[in-house]
Amino acid sequence: MYGDFSVPVMYQDLANYSMPFFPPMPIGGIGYPSYLGGIQMQPQLDADRVQLMKKKDEEGKKTFKKALTALAVISAVIIAPSLVKNIKKAGGITGYVKKQRNALKNLFKTKPATP
Repeated sequence: MYGDFSVPVMYQDLANYSMPFFPPMPIGGIGYPSYLGGIQMQPQLDADRVQLMKKKDEEGKKTFKKALTALAVISAVIIAPSLVKNIKKAGGITGYVKKQRNALKNLFKTKPATP
């Protein structure tokens, strides 16, 4: 079978694809001649395909890092003004941290059930 539809034709190693087997005509009824003299050729490795796959993986990682950085910048731009406002309202960073810690403690405290 010629070609692989998942890889562009210019990157395929078409020499490695085998043609359908059509045996040569027998010579004098003896059998089919061996043109290689009994030597079998070793299949070639698809090194260019491996390199292409590694290159695509690296591009994917770079794209993911860029998207993650963009998401972090956008979220920082959105969150920063309200965070600065709350810090100023609490009287500084230490006051804000104490307030948040107390809110977290109160969240996990067990409250007695009302009868």
